[in-house]
Amino acid sequence: MGRVVVAEADPATLGFSSAPSDRYVYSNYFVPVQLTFGDGETPVLPFYVKQALIEAIRYGGLSRDRLPHLLKELGLSEVWKANGMDAAEDALPGTDSGMTYREPPARRQTVLGDQEAEFVAGLLQSDVGIAFLDRTRIRPVGFALGEHVYALALAPGEEAVLEQRTYTKRELTLEEQNETEQQTDIELTSALTTELQEGFERQKSLTDTWGLNASHTGQYTSPTGVWGTFNASHTIGYTRSVTAASQETSRRAVKDSQSATSKVAARYRTQHKTDFKLVSETGMESTSKRTVRNPNRVTPITLHYFKVLQRLELAHERYGARVCWAPTVKDPALAFARKITDGRQRIRENALTALPPMPVKPERPAPGAPAAVETRTIYSPVVTLDKWGFTGDMSADYDIDIAFDSGWEWDGDIETIRQNLNLITRRPPSGIAARVVGVPLVTDADGRPVLRVRVHVGAASWLGGPGADVQLAAMFRRTPSVVNQNADDAAYNALVAGYLTDLKEWQDRRDEALADAETAGDDFEARLRAGFSPVNEMVSQIVDTHFPASVRDEAWEIDFWHRVFDWERASFVTYPGWWSGGDARAPERDPDDFLNASWAKLYLPVRAGMELAALRWIFGKAVATRLSGEVERILADFVDELAAFRTDHLGTADEMPELTTECQEVPEKVYCLAKWSELMPTDGTHLEVVQGATTAADAVTSREITDAEALRAALLDGEVQTNRLRTKAYDQFTEPADVDIHLGAAPGGPAA
Repeated sequence: MGRVVVAEADPATLGFSSAPSDRYVYSNYFVPVQLTFGDGETPVLPFYVKQALIEAIRYGGLSRDRLPHLLKELGLSEVWKANGMDAAEDALPGTDSGMTYREPPARRQTVLGDQEAEFVAGLLQSDVGIAFLDRTRIRPVGFALGEHVYALALAPGEEAVLEQRTYTKRELTLEEQNETEQQTDIELTSALTTELQEGFERQKSLTDTWGLNASHTGQYTSPTGVWGTFNASHTIGYTRSVTAASQETSRRAVKDSQSATSKVAARYRTQHKTDFKLVSETGMESTSKRTVRNPNRVTPITLHYFKVLQRLELAHERYGARVCWAPTVKDPALAFARKITDGRQRIRENALTALPPMPVKPERPAPGAPAAVETRTIYSPVVTLDKWGFTGDMSADYDIDIAFDSGWEWDGDIETIRQNLNLITRRPPSGIAARVVGVPLVTDADGRPVLRVRVHVGAASWLGGPGADVQLAAMFRRTPSVVNQNADDAAYNALVAGYLTDLKEWQDRRDEALADAETAGDDFEARLRAGFSPVNEMVSQIVDTHFPASVRDEAWEIDFWHRVFDWERASFVTYPGWWSGGDARAPERDPDDFLNASWAKLYLPVRAGMELAALRWIFGKAVATRLSGEVERILADFVDELAAFRTDHLGTADEMPELTTECQEVPEKVYCLAKWSELMPTDGTHLEVVQGATTAADAVTSREITDAEALRAALLDGEVQTNRLRTKAYDQFTEPADVDIHLGAAPGGPAA
């Protein structure tokens, strides 16, 4: 037999209470900080800035004798002595494997004269700063009555069917989420763009990405991630204290966030439309429509509809402050583009290697002995490369002509040209490369036939590095004469016919193999682009430039760098390709695309608590040892100032909660910079009824209404009198009695 079991649910779990439904939009702001010696003016230089300054003196044309005057002009007379530049110059080898001293390059004079002071000032700019981690809290707090959208007038007793439709812009997104367990979930969702958080993130991304319109600096940021990108626009110079940096970014952050939310809210309120339409129907009423009726017999009414807006409270909060290193990289996509080019070239070479040998054209032998085709290798003149950048880099094309005599023809073998392409330079092979671009062209130059070959040369930055020359060669053969081509020898004609047939088959196979190689190259490039991460590419170049192999060849060293720098939060800013000139690698993409960028700046935050270790590396390239006493004191004071700022604004010095009791509730420690409110449209409407001042009653209807009012008044007065008599009779009874009392009209007779 069954038994009844009642679940004993706690009533407290069944109750409801209001709670904030917050959403967040994250953003970061970077301000460079100049660490100075005791005089407050002389900056502390990182090791790579010292090396760049010394190399500029040795190889870049910067005069050693003029340097003291330039530093004095900049107000930095003590830079050389305070930073120990003499010892650094002695430590830097006098001769490099590829660098040799050369005369300063010729410079075109301008009306401004010499710009060496500006060059030195640029070298001394700080790459170390404070990254303030901000977020904008979006909290729904209520509703408000919006604008009037519709008025519907109803005559007495009129009934209307009202259809309400609300149009909202919709966006279809494909979301890919990568879990740490290497699980990939692809979710196809459709979300309303009237959600302020989504529009706010898009607006901030648009503002940051198209910084040319927002900040007039021509910089573009990386795609918005979980923690947002770093914004360094509108930063005037640098600061020397954490408090000053916080004050500058606070006003700028609040202004940016408030402007972005105002734009989004105003745009959504403009795009959000509520339409009302009156329809006539004779059949059954649809459930999606509303029926409204005027209950009055003679008085018209007007129904006024208003929009219902959602009131949002926004607060810009600061939840972290980190030391941030912001190094720069020129031509950041050079290594990635080289991977694509080398991969395509390798695929083409493998496809051509798999082909059988090319058929050899038979030559009509001389009487008594066979004769071979006369061939000749002709070299081009040595061409000096002259399209160098200011820092000794290059990415340029050169047209090189190989002159040949009439009566000769190029054999059409591009591979011979590639094998005979030679770079004459003292630069290492990893720092410069050249390749043949396109198909060579036979043309005329100075009245002689020439074979014009286009060569692309790319070189990494090397301030004052050695120059380079290029030379190439091609194979030519003598053009057959008409007599030889029209020989009457039947055997020779048969050989020529067989050669032409074999050549056509070989060319078809070659073209098919090259077409397949192009397709495979496209697939190879697509795979590289699919897994391409600009941040990872930037990090790899920074590691290759500033982290030599000697400091990353052990597991503990890699672990140390991951504990020092917050690689997950790394972001970058690219500068358009028009600053470097030359052809874009990807013309179909924007100039700000990573592949076309001329320069890029990587923002690499330091983990909380690891500031001193990071600063020791940035300024002294030291991991376990300490720097000089004065520099150590400057770095320690800066770290202490940052810790004091975190304690005052975020509760703790390392942004971590202090756990002093068991199962302690951890409060959220953030510093609110500003609050404001916005109104967002909803799909709801509010109805207000206004009664007409005039009626539609005629004389008869008015008389009926007047008589009805008089009758109603008489009935009400009779009820009042009856209640009075009933009360008075009740007061007069002193003992039980058998009495029938009829008040009002007696049943079946006149009133008593």
